[in-house]
Amino acid sequence: MRREPVVCLFCGRVITPPQEEITEIGEVIYGKCECGAIYVCEPTGHNQGEALVQAMLLVSPEGIDKIELDVDFELRERDYNYRTHQYVYIKNWFFTGRLFFLKALKQEGDVVIEKMNTKITKKDFIHLVENREFKKIKEASVKNKNSLGWLISLSYDKESLISWKAIEAMGYVAESFIKAQDIEPLRNTIRKLLWSMSDESGGIGWRAAELIGEIVYSEPSLFEDIIPILWSQREEESFLESVLRSILKLSHKIDLSEYIEISCDELENLLKHKNNEIKGLSAVLIKKAKCNIALSEDVKKTPVSVYKNGEVITVMMHEAEKFL
Repeated sequence: MRREPVVCLFCGRVITPPQEEITEIGEVIYGKCECGAIYVCEPTGHNQGEALVQAMLLVSPEGIDKIELDVDFELRERDYNYRTHQYVYIKNWFFTGRLFFLKALKQEGDVVIEKMNTKITKKDFIHLVENREFKKIKEASVKNKNSLGWLISLSYDKESLISWKAIEAMGYVAESFIKAQDIEPLRNTIRKLLWSMSDESGGIGWRAAELIGEIVYSEPSLFEDIIPILWSQREEESFLESVLRSILKLSHKIDLSEYIEISCDELENLLKHKNNEIKGLSAVLIKKAKCNIALSEDVKKTPVSVYKNGEVITVMMHEAEKFL
């Protein structure tokens, strides 16, 4: 399993560990990204206010009163382990540090990194999803980050067509956030989706794996750490189909063997599964993973649901690969 790359929350570049330096404002654990962002570490999680002030003073030595967040500067932050130089994906120890990023708002290429005031209502956004108006969806999502949560809620009814459309739209929404160099909302969404697959939530995230897969697919290099976590969710029967669909989608962009270990024996056992969707998807993955397993004619004729151009159709397994 790969370690999660620690990247700038503004541009997505991999960053070096923050270093303890003597500055005009005292000792500060910080670093600088090539994009111009300053990042300051608070290693214990107990003095985050002080670290935030330090970050402000580093970008504005004349005083923090000169800084107006969301107007002149934008702040982004993430749970962080200073000792191992890793972002903390799920808190599972007594305390966690924090990494604060601060950057001046300015135009970069054709993307303006600024807060936009124009909002869209949930009703209007759902209308865009239903009609697959992806250009408008991408514009609206950056203007209103609630769109990520709306897509999650639309995916809950796995039997409805809007669920498939929401998953499709998540990929476009992820692209828009990445283009705006705003990665953290996507990370937060992945965390929420993984939580929805946990016992604590009651396991309500039936299609969470596919939503996560769409986010990762948008730019796999930014989410390499998520791929093994995503694959591990197959161990819960209720998420298996969604995990298989997400992994098959990712196989179009990455070499799966570089990120996860796929057991051909495990996939062969799934060919006996009572659920035709799981049986058929497993057969497709067997071919993708180049397992030396002969597929019977019965398996090749297994019906599989696939999504194409806004509609769900049923095809035989041997035809499904081009849709998955």
